[in-house]
Amino acid sequence: MGASGSKPRLYEVLGVSAAASAPQIRAAYRQQVGELEAQRSSLPTSDFEERMQLLRVAYDTLIDPVSRAGYDEKLRTEASAAAAGALTLARDGDLRDASIGVRAEAMAMRADAMSLRADALALHVGLESAERRAGSGAFADLLLVSKRVVRAIGLLVIIGLIAFMLTRCATVGPAQNRLQLEQKISEQTVLQEYYQTHGVRPASIAEMEMLEAERRRKESEGRQADKAQREREQAARRWEEESRRIGRQVSADLQRSEEVARARAERERELKFRAEQLKLESELARNEPDRRRLELQRKQILEQLQQP
Repeated sequence: MGASGSKPRLYEVLGVSAAASAPQIRAAYRQQVGELEAQRSSLPTSDFEERMQLLRVAYDTLIDPVSRAGYDEKLRTEASAAAAGALTLARDGDLRDASIGVRAEAMAMRADAMSLRADALALHVGLESAERRAGSGAFADLLLVSKRVVRAIGLLVIIGLIAFMLTRCATVGPAQNRLQLEQKISEQTVLQEYYQTHGVRPASIAEMEMLEAERRRKESEGRQADKAQREREQAARRWEEESRRIGRQVSADLQRSEEVARARAERERELKFRAEQLKLESELARNEPDRRRLELQRKQILEQLQQP
């Protein structure tokens, strides 16, 4: 298990050390995949997929130098945070103050050494000046008092600077470094997830956002193209259905017209045939009334033929 105790470290997933080289990581990944494939039939599908996904994440993270460096830094940060948390949460809270006090004492000792060096230099300069001025006792006393005052002031200034630097490092420095590190790790995680999802490894968040915008634009264009294609297909189907309907209507109209024409032609033939019969009968009529009756019928039939 890793330092956090809740999930395995990626090095442990592949069974390699933190100092493993890229060929060793690649060989370990192939070996782990082969062993997992051999166990496929005895594992539930969900367990197999989860283990395979974990192996892929471990390999993709550790084989890339950038993501591996970010992951190593994350492990170091988690270890440091765990150690700092243990010290903070422990009841001997004075350990941190003691550590800071030791550091302050060490830096104060260094300040004393620097002050001594400054005293020696000032004494050397003062002696030379005193020798040049023939060296009186009053001047020597004044020089000694001035030296002590300068030493005290310098020591106070150095101690103040040390305290300020310790406070700054104890509060602002770690917080800023931790914030920057967390931001870097978060960016590396987002980039890794984007690579595993889309198969493209952007170099930065800005490039990932550009790639994502381009991908969404292409998806939108694809949806628009699919919509236009569906609309064209629907229009073509409607046109085909309307053409078939019109064709059926025209065919039915032609059929009715042909039937009407045949019926009219048949009626005309019957009327003409009847008119010829009446003409023959009128010519063969024996009396005038019958002849006139037949001529009247023939005349009516001829009028019917002239009607549309």
